Amino acid sequence: MARRLGGTCGVPGYDGRVYVRVHSVTEPDGHTRPTRIDWSDGRSYPVCSYTLKQVVGRWDFGTLIMCWEVELVHHARRMLYWERGQWFVARRDVDRNGEQAPGEPI
Repeated sequence: MARRLGGTCGVPGYDGRVYVRVHSVTEPDGHTRPTRIDWSDGRSYPVCSYTLKQVVGRWDFGTLIMCWEVELVHHARRMLYWERGQWFVARRDVDRNGEQAPGEPI
């Protein structure tokens, strides 16, 4: 059985993830480009720019995790991850004002 990579190599652990819906485009060369992120509370933000930052694991072993740094509106930056067909971001328990971040339950 393949070793799971959550919580290693800078990837959030499985309990530290918020799964999101991501609209993406697959280019003719096979590269995936995220275009919009939808949160569970109904918020939706377009991806203004993105950079593929890290690829961890191997497709052959079923442990591939891809990480993009995305810029959303108002210059907000997040790390967006893909593993086994699911998209997620790291959970933020509090926002910049010290309050619970909206859409991200504790």
